[in-house]
Amino acid sequence: MESYFLLHMSDRVQRPLTILGLPSRYQRVVDKKAFDRLDQAIVAYFCAEAQEEIPCVLHDPSFLISDELKKLFCLYMPDLQMKIVQLFAGEKERHENCMYWLPYFRSVSCLHKDAERYPDGSIKKLIIDKTRLPHIPIFRVNEILEFRVIVELSVAESILRRCPYGVGLTPVEVK
Repeated sequence: MESYFLLHMSDRVQRPLTILGLPSRYQRVVDKKAFDRLDQAIVAYFCAEAQEEIPCVLHDPSFLISDELKKLFCLYMPDLQMKIVQLFAGEKERHENCMYWLPYFRSVSCLHKDAERYPDGSIKKLIIDKTRLPHIPIFRVNEILEFRVIVELSVAESILRRCPYGVGLTPVEVK
């Protein structure tokens, strides 16, 4: 049986970038029509503090990936659509910048009936249904409030071989 992993920002990242000025329509883009209406590239800012960390995955205010992960994901999904989010330091005296990508992952209804939820509807224990899994290496779980990206084992191994900074992979139970 194939193994799957939740892709997220690592818990080891203590001070991730704080993004400022990202329009609300770029936050939590869940459907294809909304994604297609976004500009191909946008500029936003980050709060440049003395010790900020620049991880390869950001999840707040939107799920963004670094150029390194973008290249890797395109090896597995050549038709993966993405929008550019160019980030600049918000302080005039700092000239730092970094590029992130807002990917559109297909949303899949694969939540298993045994998955556990908190009273507010957020997911407590993510379990995916093996009979409803797609034949794509990277996807998003549809029936939950959170934006959760799932990768299959081959993608997870490729990520780990490259040692990108700040990427977390957590095994997902499959029933």
